[in-house]
Amino acid sequence: MKIVPFHDSFNAIRTQLNELNQKLESSDIDDVTSGLNKKEFLNSIILESMNESEREKEQILNSLVEQVCYMDLDYNIKWINDAGLRNISSDISVNDILGKPCHKIWHGLNQPCESCPVATTLKTGWPNKEEITYPDGRTMLVSSQPVIDDNDSIMGIIEVLLDITMRKDAERALEKSKQRAQALLDVIPDLLLIFNESGSIIDYHPAPEFDILTNIEYPQGKHLSEVMSTDLASAIFKNSKTLEGPGFSRNFEFNNQTGSDEQFYNCRLIKTTDTENVCIIRDISLQKNREREILHKSFHDKLTGLYNRAYFDEELKRINHSRESLPTSILIIDVNSLKLTNDAFGHDFGDRLLQVVADILQTNSRKSDVIARTGGDEFSIILPGSPLAKAERLSDRIRAACRERDFEDIFARPSVSIGTAERIDNSVSLQDVIKLADERMYEMKLEKRKEHLNILIKDILISMKTHGLQTKEHTDSCIRLSGEFASSRDLSRDSIDKIKNLALLHDIGNIRISSQILSKSGKLSPDEYSEVRQHAIIGFRIAKAIPDYASIADLILYHHERWDGQGYPSGLKGKEVPLLNRIFSIVDTYDLLHSGTPYKNAVSREEALNEIHENKGKQFDPDLADNFIQYIKDENL
Repeated sequence: MKIVPFHDSFNAIRTQLNELNQKLESSDIDDVTSGLNKKEFLNSIILESMNESEREKEQILNSLVEQVCYMDLDYNIKWINDAGLRNISSDISVNDILGKPCHKIWHGLNQPCESCPVATTLKTGWPNKEEITYPDGRTMLVSSQPVIDDNDSIMGIIEVLLDITMRKDAERALEKSKQRAQALLDVIPDLLLIFNESGSIIDYHPAPEFDILTNIEYPQGKHLSEVMSTDLASAIFKNSKTLEGPGFSRNFEFNNQTGSDEQFYNCRLIKTTDTENVCIIRDISLQKNREREILHKSFHDKLTGLYNRAYFDEELKRINHSRESLPTSILIIDVNSLKLTNDAFGHDFGDRLLQVVADILQTNSRKSDVIARTGGDEFSIILPGSPLAKAERLSDRIRAACRERDFEDIFARPSVSIGTAERIDNSVSLQDVIKLADERMYEMKLEKRKEHLNILIKDILISMKTHGLQTKEHTDSCIRLSGEFASSRDLSRDSIDKIKNLALLHDIGNIRISSQILSKSGKLSPDEYSEVRQHAIIGFRIAKAIPDYASIADLILYHHERWDGQGYPSGLKGKEVPLLNRIFSIVDTYDLLHSGTPYKNAVSREEALNEIHENKGKQFDPDLADNFIQYIKDENL
């Protein structure tokens, strides 16, 4: 609001009076005044004009919401409008204020306030404006305007106060809202674009963790196609044109391939006004990959990576009613002796063996064949469009691959039993074909069971020799010497065969024991000794599972028992220890001493026999120990 200085008002009145005076002087004064004195008449006109001007001024100023006051050079209030009075107090009168300094009235101070706009104006002669916050929380916009006299000197100050508390509160609320919005934008993982109807970008907010924009330096004003791939820009623009009006939205997904890396995104379009759209792009690669992983797990076997039973059954349903798949052949494959393998080598090896078989099946099958692990040790293959002859050839290739598999890393070659069957028309269900193939597989398994087990034992012994767990020389020597000594004791042929097999397989359980422990030259720790003791139990389980060696399972279990009861695993004492174990214990110890081991030098025959003598009645049966010593001397072995 422009404040007119008081002297300007008086100058206007003075001009009007001069004009009136000229008119009066040119007239007949007697006619005009009707006998009144000319001077009195002029004074009355001047006074009335001044009073009218003052009333108009007060009406105007009192109608303002701003608080207006006029003060002299000593800060004394000379005039104040109604809004100013109300600001001070509703009970105060104008007479209580006039002539008193503003700092005393408003703030109860004896000196002008610091940073007072009026004080600044008095010092500089220029208008001033400040925002001042009062103790009660109100914020005032205080303006000070100098009043200039005819000599261009300051004759007083007009002060205008406007309560801007609500405006400042609104500004602070708006700023907080902006800060919250910015904080949200800073943490959300999305890319935001605002673009108009022609596809030009109005504003954008980059994503903190990804960016699909190809030209992000000052993207505002650029077309979508200038900052992203043409395909994506086209998809966003076309989808935005399908939005019917403000408030409508649309979602679509797209992917971005960079080499072998594939990223997935969700794009949400929202029409905010008739001419503007918001595009929100979120990276959903993690979600998509998890969905793929879940889908993969739901239809794939975790161990082998092949399809699982659920997928296999779904494929059976699909193919069962398809004429295009005829003829359809089925292979049922069973891994032989998996339980024995787990007992002998541990479940880790059993799992590795299943993985090897799965790899063999995949390597020898077509991409169109459906290969699945349908049980713990069972696999199934569907061959669409394949006659039985082709299935038989695949079966032969699988068995050959198992026989030829290098087993140094798995201790034993995989062995499988396979059954095949075919469906030539839809009159037979695939379930019946599977049943027939399963029956044929079991026939082969029973027929070849003994052969498979013997091959497994052979592979275990080869693995033990390969990994230094048992030497051929020690095994052969123990077989020969234990058989000869048993014969000298007039034992039966069956007993002699058993002790020879014991010599062959007594340490077969070592296949499960750490080679580092078995080759350790120093004293074993309690934990290491406890692990070594397990080899007798492991060997017992292996032999028990093989018909040809089940009769010596107990002998393998007890081959570390002692005459004094200090052996393991059962602590048998004296003649509780089976005779063949008592004989073999002496033979095994003698050969290890006399022949030596990779970790201990051989000793002379006399030293070895002396060791046997020293331990009779402790480790060895005393009578058998004497007989063995005499036998070695007599035979000069």
